[in-house]
Amino acid sequence: MNLDLCTIDWTAIGSIATVIAMIIAYRTIYISVKQNKDNQKFQTLLVQREIEQKRLDELVDNIMIINDSIQPIVVADYSVKLTKGIFTEDDRHFIDEMVANDISNNNRLSVQLIKYDRNESAKKVLMILSNMRQKYGEWVRDLSILNLYKTNYIIFPDELRRIILTMANMSKEIAPKYEKDIHFIINEKNNDLNKAINLMNIFCYTISSYLNEQKKIFEDELCAFVKEEQKRIDSMIFHDLIR
Repeated sequence: MNLDLCTIDWTAIGSIATVIAMIIAYRTIYISVKQNKDNQKFQTLLVQREIEQKRLDELVDNIMIINDSIQPIVVADYSVKLTKGIFTEDDRHFIDEMVANDISNNNRLSVQLIKYDRNESAKKVLMILSNMRQKYGEWVRDLSILNLYKTNYIIFPDELRRIILTMANMSKEIAPKYEKDIHFIINEKNNDLNKAINLMNIFCYTISSYLNEQKKIFEDELCAFVKEEQKRIDSMIFHDLIR
């Protein structure tokens, strides 16, 4: 078979080759662009995941700082010291530090509640902790003031009556079975300071019991929340990339 080179349309072949080269080049560019977009998306997801992880870790750290500062055993120990009159100067300094820490914890909780106001799961955990802190904080303040009144004999009657009313109402709310005992203490012929100190025996027991019960609930809720949040964060990249 004789092939006459003169009969071959080199122009047409060149055009076909050019088209093929353009297709290959376009395909290469398309793949490159797609890979770049995928890489950019992946990097964005990594950053988003890192932000979410940091946010969760920060929340848990703040929560645990507050939870660890709330110790039911401390309520019992220092209340007994007050009622038995064996409060030392070191004890007073320790309680003053607890009052300052409680104010800081309250501020820390307020910020977290604002940040997670629309996250019902996180808000549920924070509200349990907030209720514990509120009752623990009330005990700390009342103990500090009563010790001040007892040792310095400087008493503000209105504040003392407020403490009596608060301890009575909070104790009855937590443990209604002590209502008769509380009523007896309030109505006995005694000065308000002694009434308040006697009420502390009931108040410290109800608060410590309440905290022990709530801490178990809190820990269960916190573990459930963190488990779900961590699962969501860990699956962020996989779910978004396959869509």
